[in-house]
Order: sequence, then structure tokens, then C-alpha cells
Amino acid sequence: MIVQLFIDEQYLKDKTPIGGLVEWSTLESTVATSQDVYIQDILGTNFYNHLLGVYIAGTQNANETTLLSKIRVALAFRTAEQVAPFINFDITNKGIMTESGDYAQSTDLDGVRYIRTELKNRAEFYETRITAYLRENNTLFPQYITDNSTDMSPSTDANYNFGGLEFWF
Repeated sequence: MIVQLFIDEQYLKDKTPIGGLVEWSTLESTVATSQDVYIQDILGTNFYNHLLGVYIAGTQNANETTLLSKIRVALAFRTAEQVAPFINFDITNKGIMTESGDYAQSTDLDGVRYIRTELKNRAEFYETRITAYLRENNTLFPQYITDNSTDMSPSTDANYNFGGLEFWF
């Protein structure tokens, strides 16, 4: 089954600190999971499916294009946050292993946690912008306000936590 994504390898690497040598095969499943879990939660299944359909077909209107630009950057940072441990560690048949190269040194678990926190803060910032945009412009997106899905309804939670300070929108 081919999973359609809002972002590709180049976009992800251009927008986030993910290095150019990280293989797409390491990233792609995390993009799909982040899109399914985080973006679908914000949009709700009905609007998510609609937006993905028009994005794939290239038939989105100007309002949808604006929203998609917000979604894509949020998805990039959420993916970077989610994939960070798996760039440093591999799950193998021998357990969880740390990779090491000839000229690089892997960071410790505290370093991974720090980077994940920073990436999570950025992802939440952009996700909050999506939610605020949808609240302010909900009449532009009938599929968002008419949730007829039996799966996920749109999340109305819009909080942003930056360095221990929380902002509610």
C-alpha cells in the first residue's frame, strides 16, 4: 500500500536539522506516522482525507494551499522530533543498538532528549498556528466544521509550551 505524504525527503531535510546523509528509508515511515497521528488529530479524519485528496490531485484552492503550507512545516518538525531516537538507535534482532561511525560520535540519551524537546516545541508552535488558523477561518473549510467521520474529530486543543511557559489560544 502506498501512503501519500504531505512532505517529501527534500522538504523535510530543508526545513529541519535532519542531515542530508540520513536515508529516506529511515524517515519515510515516521513521516507517515506523524501525519496520521498528529495532523489527522488536528484536522479530523473527514477534513484530513479531503485535504490529502486535493493535495494529491493538485486541485487545492488558495485557502487550502495556505493551510497546507502551515501543515507541511508542522509535519516536518513533528517528524524530526519523532525520528530523533531512531537515527541514533536501531532496533535489531540483538536488541537496541547505538550506531557509531568512523568520524562521528553518537550523543548520549540526555542529548537525544534535549533535541527532541526542542523539536517538539517547534512542532507544537506550528501545530498551534494551524489550529488558530482553522478557528479564525473555519467557514472557509466546510469539511472541517462538518465532521461526519466515525473516526477522529478535529482537535480543538491549541496550546503551546515553550521552555516551561504555556500559551493557550
